[in-house]
Amino acid sequence: MKGKIGFIIRSIFFSHWLLKIMSLLLAFTLWFVVISTNDPVDEKRFQNIKVNLLNTELLTENGQVYEVLDNTDILRTVTFDAPNSVRREIQSSDIIAEADLTNLTVTNTVEIKFYCPKYGDKVQNISGNIEYVKLNIEKKAQKTINIIVNPIGEVDGSCAIGDISPDRNRLEIQGPESIISQIDRAEVDVDVKGITGTIKASGDIKLLDKEGNEVNKTSVSKNLDTVTVTVEVWNIKEIPVIYECSGTLAEGYGKNGDIEASVNAVRVTGPPEFLNKVTQLTVNPEDINITGASKDYETVVHLKKYLPEGIYFAQEGFDDTAEVKVRVEQIVTKRIVLREENIQIVNVPEGISWEIVASSPLVVEGFSGYTALLQESTLQGVVDVGAWIESTNPVQPLQGDYSLTINVSLLPEQRKVSTPSVTLRFAPLQEENGDEGQQ
Repeated sequence: MKGKIGFIIRSIFFSHWLLKIMSLLLAFTLWFVVISTNDPVDEKRFQNIKVNLLNTELLTENGQVYEVLDNTDILRTVTFDAPNSVRREIQSSDIIAEADLTNLTVTNTVEIKFYCPKYGDKVQNISGNIEYVKLNIEKKAQKTINIIVNPIGEVDGSCAIGDISPDRNRLEIQGPESIISQIDRAEVDVDVKGITGTIKASGDIKLLDKEGNEVNKTSVSKNLDTVTVTVEVWNIKEIPVIYECSGTLAEGYGKNGDIEASVNAVRVTGPPEFLNKVTQLTVNPEDINITGASKDYETVVHLKKYLPEGIYFAQEGFDDTAEVKVRVEQIVTKRIVLREENIQIVNVPEGISWEIVASSPLVVEGFSGYTALLQESTLQGVVDVGAWIESTNPVQPLQGDYSLTINVSLLPEQRKVSTPSVTLRFAPLQEENGDEGQQ
């Protein structure tokens, strides 16, 4: 029995298959005709629809400016209902979102209204993710600020950045008073890395506050956005710094050594017609005036004032100051009597005897460190009798007492105040006793 039932079921399902397929196609066709005829309404969604602000001149004519807050003029999503035939054709540009400032509220918000002119009433229930545009409204302000050019990067190592000339150096800005008051200056960055000659480059203008933070507000307008900058590159040259002093020290004091300075050479740059002429930097002696000084004189000089025309320092971070020191010491006087054993008598004529009967001291002045080097026990002197005879031509043969100069070797820092001398007693030698005397 069960076998007969199964056979009947299989006959029903597996026979007349062509008729079954045609039935399905007919059903689908009927469904499509019904849907097309009814044109059902359904929802559609667009993203990032811009809200148009109307009648903004109501603010500008009143000396005010506005700023949209929280990006409320951009609708993240907009939804609407429309028949299927419209939904297939409609584009995001067909949806109009407007906020009319004639409807501005006391809280500075404007209701957003939606339209679809192209399809009229066929598009209904248009709404966005927000209902109001939020505005910040302020008094309009304007001012003129300087444009500063910032070289970015390092030029060739043997060169320095010279003149930087923007085609415009002033910028006019206007916008909300609270923002304009924050803006301190305008800057333009120019890439100079590795350049060796003159270049021209354009740069975008950035607005900065006093702390150097960029102020980037769409509510601020500028009369220009870019400037063209000419950058000149000059060679570098190293030159010595020459120091001289003026004035008279206190009585009894002297200048010990050359002037000491923290800066003895500087690197400078400038246009070739000026740089080729400069060979040194000379400090005016009047700026190092040591009049009346009785101790080391120290001062600071600003080297920039001595730069020739068209010449500039090329040392990064150099503040143009040099610390100058003039060593001042008291001058002391020292009196030294040479010992007889340290006096050498030379070139005495033959047949003449001599003996030292008196001497005068050597008086020297100088700084204590140099005069202290002179000691009676070690100081040597020479008396050249032959040279004395040649210069004075005394009566011959020599006999009697004569004063002769003692030659002493001194350092340049040991200034001789009085020359030492010795009195020599000359006498002819007596031939009969064979005494040859002292020679």
